[in-house]
Parts: sequence; C-alpha cells; structure tokens
Amino acid sequence: MLEKMNEALDFLRGKYDIPAGVIVKGAEYFQLKLANGKSVNLLPWRIERRFVELKKIIDGKTLEDVSTFRFATFSCGGDGRKLLARELDLAAWLSHSAVSRLYAVGSEKACNVIFRLANGMSGCVEFSAGLPVGTVPMDRHEIIARRGVASDRLVDSQVPQESIYVWSNDGRSAFTDVDTELYGLPNDAIWIVRAAFAVLRDPLLADEWNAASVLSLRQSEAAFRSAETAAPIEKF
Repeated sequence: MLEKMNEALDFLRGKYDIPAGVIVKGAEYFQLKLANGKSVNLLPWRIERRFVELKKIIDGKTLEDVSTFRFATFSCGGDGRKLLARELDLAAWLSHSAVSRLYAVGSEKACNVIFRLANGMSGCVEFSAGLPVGTVPMDRHEIIARRGVASDRLVDSQVPQESIYVWSNDGRSAFTDVDTELYGLPNDAIWIVRAAFAVLRDPLLADEWNAASVLSLRQSEAAFRSAETAAPIEKF
C-alpha cells in the first residue's frame, strides 16, 4: 500500500509541478520525507473533506458562538493513544484553540473524555477500539453553537452512509469515491496522500503539523493518566 500511495503522490506532483517528497511509515504516524531530509508527521484528518467543510462552517460564522464539540469514534483494534489524539487535535484545529484541561474515565480500549479549550469552548470524546474484527470504523463529529448545530453525519444516523449500494446474489456491496483524481486507493490512504500533497504545496504546514502531532499525543497520554488517577489534568 505504501508503494501505491507514493505512486499516487508522484502523479499529483507531476500534474501540479510541486517539489519532491516520499511517504514513509513513521514511529507514530505516516510521515512525509522532504527533499531536505526533514520528516513531517501527516495529519490526514485536517485534509479530509468533511472536516474541512465543518471548519468552513465555523470560520465563516455560519455557526454563531460555538460552545461544544461532541465527538465519537469506534474501531476494531488500533492504538487507543492515536485514536484519541486524532480527536483532540481535531477539536484544537477546528476551534483555533488548544486543549487546556481534560478528565477521562476508561482505558486505552474504551474511554470517555471531557475537555476544555483555552478559548472557553468545551467538548467530549467517546471512543472504543473494541468493535468486532472486520467491522467498518464508525465515527460522528457534532458541533453545538448558540445558534446552530453542525455534524459530519446525516441527522440521527449512526452508521456511515455510502454513495452507492449494490445488491446481488453475492450479497450487498457499497461504494464511495472521495477523490476525483485518486481512484483505486482506500479512503484512508487517499487522505494520507492528500495530506502529503498539502505539505508539499505549503511547506509552512510542516512545523505546525509536527508540533500539533506531538502535543495531541501528550494530551492523549494525559487522558489515560487521568483515567488511572481519577483526577483532571491541566499540564501536558
């Protein structure tokens, strides 16, 4: 898969004439190795279309006076630290503010976290890595404001919707294309390629993403310490 992602990145580089870079597997995240030798932790959720649209709704003041983020994510396995770090980074990125305080109940397999941001907004994350093997990951991100509510899922839906459903003698199949240029890659791989492409187009993202990835992992680890000690944590 890594080879296919780099082939897709090379296609975009050639089409848009941008500098060289290679996607590699880092210790925590996929990374982009730049021509100067620098490594950048890739944060593909910051490029994913549904989250970009949520950010536009916030930044454009379609939602007035955002107060609360309600996030939930469920998967079969995976690193609980990184699952939670993604959600905390999403909240910080969408709000333009850092997580300043959090409290958690649970473990690295299933946990509920409540947090406050430095700008006064608050939020909660419900996550689990204990779904049955083979289950498609499910998540939902809701933003509540004084005037308006926004979500990345359909109203009252719990299971992610697909674009096309096909019923045949072999059962049901579903298809969803999320990118008009990168056909053939799984959706999660597409967003990794797009994240690498974004960094190559805007090198200023490199330091920002590296700092954000380190901070969100520290906050995630702090959440699990909070769950162990039953005490809120403010220093990360």
